[in-house]
This record gives sequence, C-alpha cells and structure tokens, in this order.
Amino acid sequence: MGSTSIITQIIEFINELFKSLDSGYLFFGNGGDIIRYALDIFIVAVLFYFIMRFIRETRAWQLIKGIILIIGVVVLCSLFGLQMVGFIFNRLLYVIAFLIIVIFQPELRRALEAVGLRTFNSFKGILFGSQKYTPSDLSTFIKEVSTACANMAKDYTGALILIEGSTHLDELLNEENVVKFDSEVSASVLESIFYKGSPMHDGGLLIRDGRIIAARCHVPLAVTMHTLERSGTRHRAAVGASEMGDTVVVVVSEEKGTMSIAVNGMLFPMEDAMELEANLSYLLGNDSAKSEKKGVFSFFRRRIAERKVRPVSATAISHPVTEKANLEQRKIVIKTKDAVGRRRSDKKIGVLGNTGLFLIALLMSFILWMYIQVNTNPVVTKTITVPISYEKSEAPQNMEVAYPIETVQLELVGRKNTMDSITVSDIYATIDYSQVTDPGVVELPIVVTSSDNKVYFRVEQQVPETISVTVYSNTEQVEE
Repeated sequence: MGSTSIITQIIEFINELFKSLDSGYLFFGNGGDIIRYALDIFIVAVLFYFIMRFIRETRAWQLIKGIILIIGVVVLCSLFGLQMVGFIFNRLLYVIAFLIIVIFQPELRRALEAVGLRTFNSFKGILFGSQKYTPSDLSTFIKEVSTACANMAKDYTGALILIEGSTHLDELLNEENVVKFDSEVSASVLESIFYKGSPMHDGGLLIRDGRIIAARCHVPLAVTMHTLERSGTRHRAAVGASEMGDTVVVVVSEEKGTMSIAVNGMLFPMEDAMELEANLSYLLGNDSAKSEKKGVFSFFRRRIAERKVRPVSATAISHPVTEKANLEQRKIVIKTKDAVGRRRSDKKIGVLGNTGLFLIALLMSFILWMYIQVNTNPVVTKTITVPISYEKSEAPQNMEVAYPIETVQLELVGRKNTMDSITVSDIYATIDYSQVTDPGVVELPIVVTSSDNKVYFRVEQQVPETISVTVYSNTEQVEE
C-alpha cells in the first residue's frame, strides 16, 4: 500500500464495491459469508452505540464531536486531492487511535461497569428477585437516614452518604485515610460521624446492605455535563459517586443547610425530610408495588430475610416511615423518577435521537469494517493465462470447427487472499457456440467462469474477448 492515504484506499474500495453490485460475491463470498459479515458489523455497531450513548453527556462527548469534525474535513480534502492533508492524517492515524483510548479510559471503564451491572442484575433478578431487605427493615433504614440528614441540615452540618446498590465500591475502601468499621445505621451514629469536630467529617460515608462499612472515603468528582457551577465540592462528589454503578447518594450542604439526592449522575434538591424519605423509599424499593417482585428462589429469599430482621431503633418507632397512601395524600413529588427512567430506557435522548445515534454507530462500524478489509484483505488484480477448453460435445452437430488460438490472457480482480491462491485449474475458459447456425467464419465470445463455486473473482480485462473460428459442414470437402 506504500504511502497511499488510508482514506484514498477506502474510497477505492467503495468504488470497486459499487462496480460489482451485480456480483457482490466478489467481496462477500457466498450467503453464509454475507450473514457472517453482516452480523460482525451489527455487533460492533451495537457496541459503538452503547459507548456513544453512555458518554453523550460527558465532557468526552465534546471531544468526540471535534474528532468527527476533523475526520470529515480530512475526507473532504482527500476527495479534492489535497495530498498533504491525507499524508499527515495517514501518519497520525494510529497515534490518534491510541490517544482516544487513553483520553476515554474513564468513560470506557464506566461503560463496561454499566454493561456488567445490567447483565448481572438481569440474571440475579430472574433467580432471586430484586429486593435486599424486608419492608420493615428498609423502612427503618430510610427513616434513620432521613432524620439524620434533616437534623444536620438544620445545624448546617455537611454530610455525604453513599448507599450502595448492586455495584460494590470496593475501590473506595482501599484508599488512604479511610476509616473502616461495621455499624448499624442510626440517626445518632450518622450525626456523630459528620459532627463538625469529628475527624471523619470530611469525605463520604459508605453503606452496604444496610450497614455502615466505611467513612472518610475520598469520592471522585462528577464527570457528567451538569450545571454544577454554583455547587460545592461535596455536591460534585455526590454526583460523581452516583455515576458509579447504581449508587444512591444523599448530600447535605454545609453552606446552605439543604438536602439533595444524586442518582445516575443527576442531582435533585429535597425540600424537607418528608420529601427525602419519600424519594429514598422510591429509589430503594420501599413500595408495595415493588416489594413483591418474583424470582425463581424468591420464596427461600423471603424466608431467610424474615429471620434476619434488624431491631427497630427508637427514632424509627416514634417516626414511622410514610406509607404510599399518605405520600399521595400529601402530594409529595418523587423527583428521582426522572433519573430512574433515564437509567432504564434513556428517555432523555428520545426515540429519534437513539435511532440517529444508532445509524451513526452503524456507519462507523461499516467504515471500520472497510478499513480492516483494506488492510487485511484488499481488492487486488492479477494477470493469468488460461487454456481455452474446446469441448466437442458442445460444438454444433454435423459441423467441424477449426480453432486458431489455444489460450486467453486474463486480468482478474478479487480479494487478496483469493488472488494469492488462485491457479489455472480454478478458471474455466470455453467457447459459446450458441450463435453458430451455418458454416463459415464466425466470431464467437470466450466465456470465462470459475470452476469452483467457492472461488470469487471478476474479469477486469480479457485478451482476446472473442475468437474467429471456421465452421465446416461434415458433408463439404475441406481444402487445405
């Protein structure tokens, strides 16, 4: 390929493809090969689609749009024959690919975590259902968190509480200065941890399976595109933590004395403790419509959970959790529904947006496939001399034919792997006698075909294309 621009090679590949639309087997082989290539392109397109949808609202999305714009300019320059641009891009192509991997490493990691989380949750839901706690145990937990946050907001005490979902945040436990312990969740414990004079006041508190397992955790800041200019570090950390799998984060502002919930990279301010309690109930599954989700082993799970009900604290007894009927009566808004809906179906993008994004992913996958074909198995030409096969059984009856030549020279076009292995025995050249009706000198076409249906090529040039033969009648005297 030498110094030829990769863009130019892809354009030539497409041109050759359109030339052979009537014989697409030249590029795709038989029906099985076509299905295999189509499946390959579709799977990669789906992968590109989910990656782009995942990072669409991150800072990296702006960088991707810039890269796409640069590639589009390069393609246009190649079409207009600007050789310097094509030369530079061809030399920097692999460097750009490496830089993309390095720059997008956090987004790619989060995408893989999201895929793993959804797959695991689907499998776990089929077998075990989706509930972790009994309703009374979860009500106690939610009430304790809501009460503590309301008290801290009243006293302008900052707090950052991370409630794990199915994704375990073990990386936070391995950081420096993390305080590990095992404690039940109660309002008094939470308030003592975030007390302004406490050494554990700074950082996040991690809750797993209804128990506090670590405090003073260093939480990464948000990477999604949200308007957080007026928010402090604690709120940006809350949004960043909510992007880690399905973690639910409660944050209390030390400056404003307000409470908020961060879910799926979105921040929702809470008006009061009642609204905070209602939204936590919705997010953590404390809903009569959700508490009875079925699973293959749900019966055994419920029996085991009934034996592990934790004692109810004094705070929870004096302030029972708000029931669904009371929530509707007090008209408390479940603000976090938007985040849950976005997590499940990405409604924010919309059907049309998803369709357009998938078409872009499909185009990217097809271009990548062409790039791989150009580099690994491009379209090449080969010159070969093939003997002409004269079958007497195909000659007209009661006639004799004199042949002036015995070979034909062919210039074949095909994929490199095919052209490297093709031999004379794979090609069949014969005479078409269908035009012969009477004796005399006749110009007959030389027909070139493949002797094996699995060898695919196209004849670009043929010398000669026809042959002049003399046809004699068996009843005539042939003169020398």
